[in-house]
Order: sequence, then structure tokens, then C-alpha cells
Amino acid sequence: MNNEHFAKCGSCMQPRLSIAIALLLLLSTLDARAAGAGNELVYIGSFVFGPPAPTGESGQRATAPLGIYGARLDVRTGHLSSIGQSIELERASWLITHPTLPILYTVSQLASSNAASDSAVISYVIDAKSGALRQLNTVDANGFDATHMVLDRASNTLFVAHHGSGNVTDLPVLPDGSLGPVASSQQDFGSGPTPRQKSAAAHGVAIDPTHRDLVVADFGADRLFVYRFNGTTRSLTPAATPFLQLPPGSGPRHLLFHPSGTLLYVNNEMTGEICSYRWDGHSERLTHSQCQSPYPADYSGEKSAAEIAISPNGLFLYLSLRGDREAVLTYSIDNASGALTEVQRIPQPGKKPWSFGIDPSGHWMLVADQGTSSVEVLAIDHHSGKLTATGESISIPSPVTVAFYRP
Repeated sequence: MNNEHFAKCGSCMQPRLSIAIALLLLLSTLDARAAGAGNELVYIGSFVFGPPAPTGESGQRATAPLGIYGARLDVRTGHLSSIGQSIELERASWLITHPTLPILYTVSQLASSNAASDSAVISYVIDAKSGALRQLNTVDANGFDATHMVLDRASNTLFVAHHGSGNVTDLPVLPDGSLGPVASSQQDFGSGPTPRQKSAAAHGVAIDPTHRDLVVADFGADRLFVYRFNGTTRSLTPAATPFLQLPPGSGPRHLLFHPSGTLLYVNNEMTGEICSYRWDGHSERLTHSQCQSPYPADYSGEKSAAEIAISPNGLFLYLSLRGDREAVLTYSIDNASGALTEVQRIPQPGKKPWSFGIDPSGHWMLVADQGTSSVEVLAIDHHSGKLTATGESISIPSPVTVAFYRP
């Protein structure tokens, strides 16, 4: 049933809609129990950055189609296995799952006559038993080259960062998990000193813990933009202090709030630095706290920070590096100051660790090595935060993003 039908008869369909959602959740729970409590579903998105490399070189377009692949993770052993689920898509560069519904979202390219957009967001219903995906709907995201998303559960809103057009948009999440049309859009502005920073390029989004502000990491402008968010109208407007300027050539990529709500962490792709900022939700202001580089002072090789994540217990932060010194780093987080201290770096068996994800149990990290078309499983020690290679992996063509669904 499509959204147009709901718009014509919203009130008459509400009881049926509520019953349908309740039945969907009940069936999902029953199917999950049948699948086994020790299993989590994993979805991996893939794409090739830039033109395919010549045959035999790292990063070449694989013979298998790019898109979304499904796997199953045994949380007791760390064993990762394919479930045979695949959906061919162009540039499935970021995946997230709904926090309470069996729904998966992906950004992708859209074949559209709309000259102002080539980005789409697609929603899928997850079959909790088999892991199969059924497309729910596709919505134009009103931007170019969508690269990142975050979902605000409080307002049921999905935010999308567009690297190509330098804007951020938000879309309503409807009760069944499908998406409505874009409700609001804001345009970043500015440029940086390098050839890759000719214009604004929104690369990451994070909603603050009060659900009142959206912070955007803009790779092209070397800025962290702050937009005030109205959860009722889903409108975005510039905050009183609309952005924080970072050092030229930083290239901020991804960002996330610490569970405490008072700290924001950002990885700068071009310098490789991991930085922390104090966040004052009342004044909507960011204040620089700390930056540190994972590279020696005399290092002259390629620098490229890719992904960051915080452990579920809030005690550790993880950073992946691409370039000449590919690795995943573990940092401890000081409880009082939020300061980071490096405690481990583990080289990757694969190449180009583009992204990674920590499973809901907090025991395992799955690293998407785009350059060698593999997803590696690392074990996480809850007490030390350190990572250990397990030898578990599966082959996925050019993986770049990982999302989990725990039935």
C-alpha cells in the first residue's frame, strides 16, 4: 500500500495500520526465536570509489554485483557466514537499521529527471528468520552523492548528508518504517585549500543527545556546521553560532556524540587526526578540547582516517586508518575529561579498511576492507577495549559499510 493511499484516507487506515505493525513485530520476534538467540543479521553495503581499477589491481570492480549483501554472525563464536542474500544497487555507501522495527535503510544513486538530485534513500523490510530483504519504498533525498545517515528515534526523522552537493536533508520515518518526502534541507558553504575541497561536502551527521541540534562534518569546507532541529515540524535552521571552523586541510569525515552527551568526537580524513569537542546544548556551541595524530611527527606518507565508533560501554573509541599505515586503533576515554589515550593499533589483514561496525552485543567488530573485498571479524575485550584477530572473514565485493539487526 503506497503513501498516496494513506494521504487520501489516513484516519480510516490508522486502526489497520496499527494492527499490521503489531503483527509485523510479533512475527519478527517469533521468527527471531526460531533462528536462534545467538545470531545477529549483518548487512554490508558496497561500492567502488572512482572509476574501476585495471584488472588485478586492488580496488577493482568485482565480478559480483555491487549493492547490499547479507550475512549471519554467531555472537557466541564470532563465526560470520553468508546467507546468500544480495541486492544489486549503485553506491550502497551507508546502511543503518531502525532501532525498533525490522527495517534497513540504504542510500543509493537515483535514476531521476530531477536535475537537483541523484541520491535516494531506500527502505527494506527484514525477514528475521531468513534475512531476506523486501523493498518497502524509495524516496528522493534531494542532493548529490549521499554518503551518511543518522536516525533520530525521538522524532522519527532520518538525516542524510550529501557529499556531492554539500547539503543535509531530513525525511520523516512513517509508523511502518517507510519514508516520507524530504521535510527540510540546509546548504553548507565554504571551501578548503586542497583540490578535493573546492566546495562544501557534507560527509557525516550526528544528532545531539537532546534531539534539538544536528551537527554536520563538512569535508570540503573544513567546518562543523550546527543546525537547530524542530522535531515537530522537522525543520532545520542555522544555530546562533552556525559553524566551527577547523584548521585548513583537515577534511572532517565522520562524527559522533559520546553517551554522556557533553563530548563530540570527529575524525579528520586528510590529516588522520581524531579530535574531541565540548558540546554545550544550551548555547549550541562547540569548543575544541583535544586533537591527536596517529602518525609520527616526521611521517610523510599518505594519511587517511576513515571510520570512528565508541564501544557500547562508552569507555573506548576506535579509529580506522587507510593509506600507507592501514590499521584499527583503540583509544581509552578518560571518564572525567573525555581525553583519548591510544592503547592499541592492530594492522588489518585486508586493504583499505573503509568502515567498521560494532555488533549490538559489543563483543565483535566487523571491518569492511574495500581494497581486498573482504569483511574481517575482530574480537573485543570489554575490559581493555583491545581487539584480537579471529581469522573469521567473508568475501564481499568492495565493502564500505556494515549494519546489524538483532532480532
